[in-house]
Amino acid sequence: MPSIIQQSFPVNLQAMRFFFLYPPDKYKTLYRIHTYIVYFLFVVPIPVLQCLYLVFQEDLHFTQFADSVFLLAEMVCFVLKLYPFLNNGERIKKCIHYFDSAIFEVERNTDQEILQHCINMCRRISMLFLAAVTGAFISWSTRPISWKDHVFPTNVWLPFDVKTAPKSYITYTYIYILIAAGYGAYSSGLIDPLIAGLAYQATCQIKILKHTLQFLGEQVKYEVAENTKLDTPSENKLMYEKIRKCVIHHNLILEFVKEYEYCFSQIAFSQFVAGVVVLCVSCLQLTLVDLLSLDFLAMVMYLITMLTESYLYCHFGTVLYEESNTITDAIYLGKWYEYDIRCRKALIVLMERAKKPMIITCGKIVDMSLDTFATILRRSYSLLAVLQNFNIELN
Repeated sequence: MPSIIQQSFPVNLQAMRFFFLYPPDKYKTLYRIHTYIVYFLFVVPIPVLQCLYLVFQEDLHFTQFADSVFLLAEMVCFVLKLYPFLNNGERIKKCIHYFDSAIFEVERNTDQEILQHCINMCRRISMLFLAAVTGAFISWSTRPISWKDHVFPTNVWLPFDVKTAPKSYITYTYIYILIAAGYGAYSSGLIDPLIAGLAYQATCQIKILKHTLQFLGEQVKYEVAENTKLDTPSENKLMYEKIRKCVIHHNLILEFVKEYEYCFSQIAFSQFVAGVVVLCVSCLQLTLVDLLSLDFLAMVMYLITMLTESYLYCHFGTVLYEESNTITDAIYLGKWYEYDIRCRKALIVLMERAKKPMIITCGKIVDMSLDTFATILRRSYSLLAVLQNFNIELN
């Protein structure tokens, strides 16, 4: 039977294998060589060529500058987001499959329902995001149809003149740009819901822990009544053993959050920074292009996709924080007053540990929360106002 992670992210894991972002169990050296070749062949060159275009282009118009900066920020985001999978792939793989451990297996129907809801949520988000990335990529790749005096979807520096070059050069360059941009877009578009979904996996584990703590007394009484063997432990001993397992469960979730932050904080932070620039420039370009053009459609699709990427991180980070902040409430709602002194002391230790909620920090600068998402919107609007004033002065 597939594990929880395999059920939650089947498309994501398959895509990561296809893009050489998921280390195999064998031939690891060969895999690492292939990964670096693909990374430096399809991810790095486009941002470099875009930077060269901005440096060497004469009489650069504001519209061209805005479009180049918009795509440059997106491509640089791909470079930063995918690099940790090259440099730290094995540790990231272990973090992805952290909840596949046998200690997180559940038996009660209520816990299975929580996990099934989590699996369905992760699968839906991944499929919806894949559809959004596909729409954005198609609309972007067809931009030359409506983009006057341009034959490529983005401005890049080339060692030949596009107007006089053979058609074969144009065709091969166009195909390369599509492959490189598609590699970054689809790999990033499938990694983002995976990373956000892992935060929700941790949230569901907290929900299971809270349910166990709240109905601890009822579970113990039911097990004692059902088990009639002579060697059955007393109710107090069984209660203490279950509380001890809850403490271990809570510690494992805390360890996952630390590992999660170590593996993915740089990825989330690069997404937030790029989101500010892309959101700002996308809104600016919406005011510069024709309402019925393909450019307008491409900008709208990109805007929706980038907002969704940032929102996913912030939403599930906030949900994790809120659930972890209510563990003590779940303990208080249980029948703790019926437990013996030893069990109550153990619960007090767990409550003291749970007073500090689980907060994921991105780049050791900002929290993965909806407050950060609101900050992204505010910073994007501030940058948009500056660019609009700059455009007015140029005109």
